[in-house]
Amino acid sequence: MKGLLVTVSTPRGLALRIGLVTLLLILALTGLLVREDQARRQGAEVRLAMEAFDPRNLLSGHYAALQLTEALPPGTPCPPDLDAHFAGRDSWVALSPGADGRHQVSGAGATREAAARHGPLVVRGQATCREGFLAPPRDAAEDAEARTPQQIVTLDIGVSRFYADQAAAETMEAALREAAAPGGLQAFALVSIGRDGRARLKGVEIDGERTELSWF
Repeated sequence: MKGLLVTVSTPRGLALRIGLVTLLLILALTGLLVREDQARRQGAEVRLAMEAFDPRNLLSGHYAALQLTEALPPGTPCPPDLDAHFAGRDSWVALSPGADGRHQVSGAGATREAAARHGPLVVRGQATCREGFLAPPRDAAEDAEARTPQQIVTLDIGVSRFYADQAAAETMEAALREAAAPGGLQAFALVSIGRDGRARLKGVEIDGERTELSWF
């Protein structure tokens, strides 16, 4: 035992221990990435609108900041029970498919069962609804009072960043800025909803062009 302690305490023994710990951390991280990738592939894919964001904070480092926001058609009321998450620590949002292939917020609940009454697919998270304008006027000459306010739904399910290399992120930034303009490109987040109710980002779709996220 004394000889073992001496061996471990030597510089070579210390380097060996550091190397073993580093290897274990790498293996643990790789295993986590593999599990997350499998969960992402096995989940139900949904297309969620990305129609609003803060352009001053869109691009940071090597990721594009995403905000899942959608304006409802004029006269459409807010989905029910969106304030249910204030009643407890757990909160769920119901999603329902639309005619154009996108999923939209259709309600919420303080429990998974309560949210499921509002839509066939539920995800952990929160949603809010407010009256306002999704995008500013095209120019100062446009009369803001003449515009019809809409109910705007913002979805928070832990999907807020799309990591990419600098060139790809800058291209995405330009496209998302154009998508934010009235009548601009359509932009969607491609999200996988797992059996555990967690949302995992798969990629983005801008004007019909799909870009998938992959760790491998």
